[in-house]
Amino acid sequence: MGSEDRSFNDNLDLLIKLFKRLKDKASFDDMPGIDKTFYQNFEYLLGNYENMREQLSEELLSKFGEPVKGMIASLVEQLKTELGDDIGDLDLDETEEKEIQVPDDIAKIDEMLKAPGLATEEINKLLDERSKLARNLPIDPDDILSNPDLGE
Repeated sequence: MGSEDRSFNDNLDLLIKLFKRLKDKASFDDMPGIDKTFYQNFEYLLGNYENMREQLSEELLSKFGEPVKGMIASLVEQLKTELGDDIGDLDLDETEEKEIQVPDDIAKIDEMLKAPGLATEEINKLLDERSKLARNLPIDPDDILSNPDLGE
């Protein structure tokens, strides 16, 4: 599948994977003209992309214009060419994420959170959804956590 045929989100994920591979392949010393601070910020971005990715809404990503989407697809193709055989074990056609079904009930979410072996991303997604649901619950007037003024 070509980069132009992939969704913007898939191309963005693949671009980050390819940049990680490029960073692993080359050291900072192999990159003349690259500022050390830029390189450190770039490493930070690559290291924290998964956490940031969870924060990016589909609506926000869909607002990127066609030129940006084309540029990302072009960068993917350039990096694939640059890396050559070194991308052999990258999963280019499928995303690594497995979709977790989040229930719309706090008790069910609590049960799911008790399950061993949940990935950090799954835990974060469940906690985020739990927080959203909890905000919509009616406030108990006698609950000191909901009404801090009661403690005074």
